[in-house]
Amino acid sequence: MLNNVCVITIKVSRMKEALAFYTEILDFKVSKEYGPKIVSLQHEIIPIVLEEEALHSENNNVLLAIQSNDIYRDFHHFKEKDVPILFEEPKPCPPGLYFVIKDPSGNQIEILQFTNQLDLKSV
Repeated sequence: MLNNVCVITIKVSRMKEALAFYTEILDFKVSKEYGPKIVSLQHEIIPIVLEEEALHSENNNVLLAIQSNDIYRDFHHFKEKDVPILFEEPKPCPPGLYFVIKDPSGNQIEILQFTNQLDLKSV
């Protein structure tokens, strides 16, 4: 079943300012840096990822990731149901593979399969 939220991604326009806000104002700690544009914050329940995006917009800046146990099966399931999918196939990401769908209101939802033997808490 695809009802397990496993990551919350927050799109930011400037990583340096975002890190200052989340660590100095909200008191989060950095869990892992995947590079200058993707940083994971420590959180006990659901990992929170800050992702710098050049084309940062006012809409859809918080992205839920739902965990998949079989990314290719789920990809084909959504395709058969005519759910809008933003990619032609699942793509690699630091913790595994993912693709993005849109709900009827245009909100993006990431479908993510952990394949790199990472614990959810280390994302």
